[in-house]
Amino acid sequence: MKSSTHTPKKWLSLILALAMCLSLVSLPAAAAETETAAATAATFVNTTEDGGDNAISLTAERTFKVMLPVDMTLDQAKTAAAEAVWSLVPDETQDYLDDTLFPNQTEGGALSTWMCKDGETPFFTDLSASAEEVDGQVYVTLTFANSCYFLDDFSVPHTNGGYYMDVCGYFNLTAEADGKTLGSVGVKIAPYDQFHTMSEIYAEIDEMVEFAAENTDLYVEKFSMGMSQGDNGLESLDMPYLIVAKDKAAVEKWKEIKEEAESDPTGLIAKIENGTLGDYQVPVMYSNVHANEVAASDGVTAFAWMLLNAAAGDGTIDYDKLTGFTAEGEAELAAQMGPEGEAGSVAVPDLVADTATYLGYIKGKNADGTTADVSTVVDLEKYYTIETETVNVDDLLSDVFFILVPEENVEGRTYLTRTSSGGFDLNRDNSFQTQAETQNMTALIAEWNPVSFAEFHGRIETFQCEPCDPPHEPNFEYDLLAEHLLAGGEALGIAAVANNDGHNSYVTPQRDYLSYTGEVNADGSYQTQWYDPWDDMSTSYTPQYAMLHGTLAYTVEVPAYDDYMVTALSYGQLGQSNYIAANKESYLLNQTKIFERGVTNANSDAYELVGQWFCDQYDVEGAEADLFRPEYDGEGQNGNFYPECYIIPLDGEHQSNLQDADDMLTYLTRNGVEIMVADKAFTYDGVEYPAGTAVVSMYQAKRSVANGVLYDGTVITEWPVLYSEGITAFNYTRGFDMITCAEPAAYETIAAACSVSDEWDVSSAFTGVTGEKVILSNASEDSTSAVNALLQAGKTVSMIISGEDKGSFLCDYADWQSVSKTYLLTGKGVTAAEAPLSLTITKAPVIYISGKPADNESGFVKTTLVSGAYQYNYDRQAMEMLGFTVTDNAAEADLIIGAAALDDQALAAVKSGTPYIGYGSNAIRSAVSLFAEGELVRETAGDSAMDALAYVTYPTDSLVTASYVSEGDDILYGYGAGYFAAIPDGAQVLIQLDSSKELLEGFLPSSGEHYEDFLNDSVQAIEYHENGLNLVLFANTLTNKVNQRDEFNFISNTAFSSLLGDICTGTADSGDNAKALAAAKYTDVNTGDWFAEAVGSATAKDLLQGNGKGAFLPLSTTDRSALATVLYRLAGSPEAESANFSDVADNAWYADAVNWAVSAGVVQGNNGAFYPTNALTREQAVVMFYNYAASLGLDVSGKADLSAYTDADDVSGYAADAMAWAVEAGLVTGTGKGDTLSPKATATRAELAALILRAADLFATAEA
Repeated sequence: MKSSTHTPKKWLSLILALAMCLSLVSLPAAAAETETAAATAATFVNTTEDGGDNAISLTAERTFKVMLPVDMTLDQAKTAAAEAVWSLVPDETQDYLDDTLFPNQTEGGALSTWMCKDGETPFFTDLSASAEEVDGQVYVTLTFANSCYFLDDFSVPHTNGGYYMDVCGYFNLTAEADGKTLGSVGVKIAPYDQFHTMSEIYAEIDEMVEFAAENTDLYVEKFSMGMSQGDNGLESLDMPYLIVAKDKAAVEKWKEIKEEAESDPTGLIAKIENGTLGDYQVPVMYSNVHANEVAASDGVTAFAWMLLNAAAGDGTIDYDKLTGFTAEGEAELAAQMGPEGEAGSVAVPDLVADTATYLGYIKGKNADGTTADVSTVVDLEKYYTIETETVNVDDLLSDVFFILVPEENVEGRTYLTRTSSGGFDLNRDNSFQTQAETQNMTALIAEWNPVSFAEFHGRIETFQCEPCDPPHEPNFEYDLLAEHLLAGGEALGIAAVANNDGHNSYVTPQRDYLSYTGEVNADGSYQTQWYDPWDDMSTSYTPQYAMLHGTLAYTVEVPAYDDYMVTALSYGQLGQSNYIAANKESYLLNQTKIFERGVTNANSDAYELVGQWFCDQYDVEGAEADLFRPEYDGEGQNGNFYPECYIIPLDGEHQSNLQDADDMLTYLTRNGVEIMVADKAFTYDGVEYPAGTAVVSMYQAKRSVANGVLYDGTVITEWPVLYSEGITAFNYTRGFDMITCAEPAAYETIAAACSVSDEWDVSSAFTGVTGEKVILSNASEDSTSAVNALLQAGKTVSMIISGEDKGSFLCDYADWQSVSKTYLLTGKGVTAAEAPLSLTITKAPVIYISGKPADNESGFVKTTLVSGAYQYNYDRQAMEMLGFTVTDNAAEADLIIGAAALDDQALAAVKSGTPYIGYGSNAIRSAVSLFAEGELVRETAGDSAMDALAYVTYPTDSLVTASYVSEGDDILYGYGAGYFAAIPDGAQVLIQLDSSKELLEGFLPSSGEHYEDFLNDSVQAIEYHENGLNLVLFANTLTNKVNQRDEFNFISNTAFSSLLGDICTGTADSGDNAKALAAAKYTDVNTGDWFAEAVGSATAKDLLQGNGKGAFLPLSTTDRSALATVLYRLAGSPEAESANFSDVADNAWYADAVNWAVSAGVVQGNNGAFYPTNALTREQAVVMFYNYAASLGLDVSGKADLSAYTDADDVSGYAADAMAWAVEAGLVTGTGKGDTLSPKATATRAELAALILRAADLFATAEA
């Protein structure tokens, strides 16, 4: 067993302890005189003899002795000690935490007042104060013990924000009696001895470099991979890493090897195999990313010090190594794995049967003798044969060098959160790379191509060391990775458990997670199944991302956050790197062979190569090879899983989204992928692509990296669970145009027109006339940002509501010029006369994002914002990318958005009519409360269903979806695999799944309860504008991890379309334009409504308007004042004297219209009143039109025979002539089946609009 490794700081603790011991020794007078200061120093000593620091640990129960020198007699001191109050008070001279980030740190107090985390259990116990005299010096003394702060869990908790840090830091332990201070001594309280804050990590890295320079011959240098995100108003921080190597030449030699491996792998393989490569060292990387899993980071730091201290000492490090099983060990292993074939027993996967040693598998015992289900103490000598391995650091560094990243998530370590300041889990972002940290880390991996990489995590109490079980990412060249993957993982696990005193077993998913079902296969073999896979299907994790680069990579999940695990990890790294050193040639050879497959675009799908690793959930090797690696098997195609190349146009004619195409190329080059740029035009599949077009060839070392983000993906339906979504398919999720070429002959032509380049030209695309109007294509984050920038600058921007460009924007040419250099846009110039129908966007939208949490009252003040509000943060970053103004006051917002549930502010605003777009399970769960039970129901394809990339249809004409329809974008990504099983009456279906086409990507177990329902044209989005609500609802989120940017425009379209004003360009003369205008202006009018054209025309002519809240209210009744106003406007709004009606106030909005109508003979009152708000009947409306026509001098003598109408007798006598004229003129048609006039029925606003439209045409024709 091994105890903690010592750093220079720990030597300080030993010196202090030595000082105390010296103080207890009698010295000659002269010596005593010179040693007075040391002899009378106050001391604080850990008396537990646990090898730990002289400090208080939250996770270790210890005893202590304090000695405070006093100027008293012994009796006086004893009296004082009996009365003394011992208190811990923060030492203001030493900083431990930033008070602005952790404002709730303890103010200290008497030891008796300190409690454990439950607030009830005393933290300090067994306090005993006394006094003693040593060499003539009197001391007041205290002995005491501390409990584990976390009660019965001797680990820092797996939590965010470090609430426990409120009781940590530097303190003065002070004794006071009779109002006087007897003395004090400095004390540090920390989560455990080897715990580091981020500021301490920064300091230790610098200290390591200095220590190495002064005490060793090693090359140790600190580098920066860049700066962190710095989000949510928090500081951006440096991201350091450390290289530890034999010398600088070793590092430079690797750079040469890496370049050759990527450019001429076949040549390098020859050198390796014939021994002419010479002396070389391969890089090994260790890191942590989930910063609240604190021991993980400290383990990397401890390993670095282990190497440096050994190099500064005798140059060697000893560690225990499990080499085999004793007889008792073999029996215990068999017992713990269970009988072969019995349901629940552990099965040995065939693919690792010859590799797995199972050393370290045996678990410890509970107090009752049963097998523990966590990693705890194991009697290793009872079960294993153990040898001591001596590692010579110089020899080790003759084969490897280290790239050590003590903490990737520097912000998270500062706050003790899993997430970064932006609220992102960085270990779910390595394929998406939306955050600065992951961009920096993935670039570092691409820069170095480490042969092995382990990232330390927690907390899985069984102590889990990868490799993973299936399903595996198809872009891994798994057969070449597999040769050392399990052995390297076991080397780490074995060394870790054999060299610490607290956690002596580990598990490996690939080795240990296959179980017998209890069933027998047809061939008589026992059936096995991966019930709960720990897969590496997703490259969102840093280690899995690294495997695309030919790196053997591991996620290691520690069982606890304590000193045992810091020690265990330091030895685990030593054991694994020692294994790598012994096999470095094979590691390098396999990585180079992976690159050789890439450079030659070799087909590695065969069963004996990669194919066998694509097993099904019953562990049948190769059973799903065709699913995970489908081949291009069309005419002339290469028959490979990998195509020949991808074409990414960069011109406005062939590329609808220039911004995201450009971003994709930046992403690829950052990740070590070569880009080819066309030097001249080339033709593929009948389309000519111009010079400057980008081509991503699969004939390159990093083809797996490129294909991993560009291929469509895999639809997985026959596995029970997946750990994270496997989506990449960037052309769909980011929304740019890309063409796949799988024909070798065609690729040869394409490649001949291109050359490799890390530079390409892309700029805003413009066609058409200059100087007048520009149609700005609504296709990207940049297009939305540009519109917002113009609106915020007070410029006029309108939204096109009709025609082929519906959903895009219109602006002046000068305004286009002002934004087209800042943003990558596509524009088409048109004359003002040719400009399509558009409505002015009345203002720059102000957005309220639901779900922003309040500050925390313990630990890091922004814990919940940073680590408990994922959806809010995704939405927030999305809105920043789109350039929207965001408010924290929902009452000031033009639109409420969010994937989070509606908070109180948002709910109140939505209920008051503020437009709202909600998406995903949490948002819909709260939106359900807006309806009666059962009216709105969201289901998922199944409990473990995760996502789907699917073809969709757009059943309803809406500006929310218009830009997608115009672009022909019929693909939707749905994270959550949800759908609407019921929608309220009056809701319009915006988007449905297209069941006629197969899914492109997704994880949806076919055993899911609603699997078939989801696939069967399920409703994905609705629009609802009734009962005072203005809702757009999506069953699945639109901003997941800020990756699915192609869906962002649903949000921006909702925002802009909710703020449309008057006609800016074009006319509503045509029926289609009139319908489009009505649908755009009013939430309760759709283009398919029978009255849409009439409403649009009446609106365009300013004869009818909505209610001022975005609705037209077509089915509500109209009144006498409304029609009087319409006719008044038709007449040109002439002046007239007051009619002096008792019920028409002079300031009434209809007063001028009524006055005119009376003077023109259109209406008349009754007994001095007009009754303006009385419902208007159909016959009253006809009379008013009749009178208006007569006032114009039109011929109103025509009279139709009304006898054909069954209710003709119901027409009032005063209205008979008017009704007959109206029917004759075509102004009135029948109601119902056409055989009734319904003269006494009230006229709806929709009917009035239809009458107005016919009347306007009639009057215009008559006047002509």
